[in-house]
Amino acid sequence: MIGSFLPLPTTSGRSLPPRATTTTTLPFPRSPLRLRRRRQIRVSVSSSSSSESNEEGAGSTNGSLPGLAPVNGEEEEEEDDESCPVECVTEFKTDEELGRFLERSRATGALVVVDFFRPSCGSCKYIEQGFMKLCKGSGDHGSPVIFLKHNVIDEYDEQSEVAERLRIKVVPLFHFYKAGVLVESFATRDKDRITAAIAKYTSPEQEPEE
Repeated sequence: MIGSFLPLPTTSGRSLPPRATTTTTLPFPRSPLRLRRRRQIRVSVSSSSSSESNEEGAGSTNGSLPGLAPVNGEEEEEEDDESCPVECVTEFKTDEELGRFLERSRATGALVVVDFFRPSCGSCKYIEQGFMKLCKGSGDHGSPVIFLKHNVIDEYDEQSEVAERLRIKVVPLFHFYKAGVLVESFATRDKDRITAAIAKYTSPEQEPEE
């Protein structure tokens, strides 16, 4: 019997063609790369935010950690609210208003203390709370004290007329008027210096100038 290597015939008498094989190429999964990229972004964001928190925390003196409530911050604010429950420093804007307070000083012998400030001034904000506490304790002095404040920048972001007339070039600046007369002025953020000046012009030995 002789073996044959010819293709086997079909029922129709035709030989079957070789079967074609198809290869399907699947796309390479990219989800791991996306996840890895997102993780890197999260780390960079968190590290940058933590660095910002560290920078902010470095400037803090209350000993609090980033992300935590300030240590005794609320208690200090509550104490300030208790010592200054109402606004006791009167703000004036015009020369006419200042003139009325000076007339009262002449009539009663009261000491008038004026705080000249600017809203964007850091030292002005620093001394503001101390100035208000001095206002609350003014009743302890023998003579009455009138506490005033004036913003040297008007609503047009220009120097106010009062500041221009008084030639105020630096803030915070404090003026002390006795019997309507300017007796002392200096620029400071030291509460003790202001206290000493008030005591100087409200002591029993201090007589009002005429």
